[in-house]
Amino acid sequence: MRPATLYFHGLPGSAAELASFGPAIAAQAGHFHVVDRSAAPGEGYFPSLAARIAAQYPDQPLHLVGFSLGAAAALQVAPCLGARVDRIDLISPAAPLQLGDFLDDMAGAPVFRAALAGRMPFAALTFMQAQVARIAPAKMAAALMAKARGADRALAADPRFIAGLAQSLHQSLLAQRAAYSAEIRAYVADWSATLAKVHQPVTIWQGSEDDWTPPAMAEALAAHLPSTPAMLMQPGCSHFSTLRAYLKAKACP
Repeated sequence: MRPATLYFHGLPGSAAELASFGPAIAAQAGHFHVVDRSAAPGEGYFPSLAARIAAQYPDQPLHLVGFSLGAAAALQVAPCLGARVDRIDLISPAAPLQLGDFLDDMAGAPVFRAALAGRMPFAALTFMQAQVARIAPAKMAAALMAKARGADRALAADPRFIAGLAQSLHQSLLAQRAAYSAEIRAYVADWSATLAKVHQPVTIWQGSEDDWTPPAMAEALAAHLPSTPAMLMQPGCSHFSTLRAYLKAKACP
């Protein structure tokens, strides 16, 4: 039986990620099922999410695909699903921060540092982000891509991609801000012990120029997974362009 492909989007992110690279790629990814992570994570969140997935797909094997911070969610869900998971693809994966000194090389460092500083500093930051996303999401998206590296530079100049990113910002920071905030806080906590429980086959797609989740982070992640992942380095790609490369190569069912 063909596995059901479950897509864990980035944060901020949404299903719009799959449509941001043009209609041809969007059509190829039409069989991807975007995992609903709109509930705010709390104690037992990932086992509960896994239980909902198992109930929704009771008979099919599962193919987990995680992009950026969605990779962190996929890795924490996978042990709960066990043998139901046929394989895991991680694109530009966000690994536990405790695996190395990565923050200085991450474009999202201010967000993660605020989350590490505590609830109040992080709440203040997300409130300000939400106001910008409410008033000018396209300008916010363009600002996030202003220092794009590698092949992400072409995406920064693509109105279709910026529109998709703006949609994701609006959804994450406004409609689903509680879930976004809680999952970021869960990410900066030390969840590295979970990696030893991920025994399914893993493939990592990593851009050589990624300044959101740097190559050193992907290498550290691979070293801590017991399944000895295949590492597919994408020369010249950065964060979002690695997702585009993955979708072009692997989205066909």
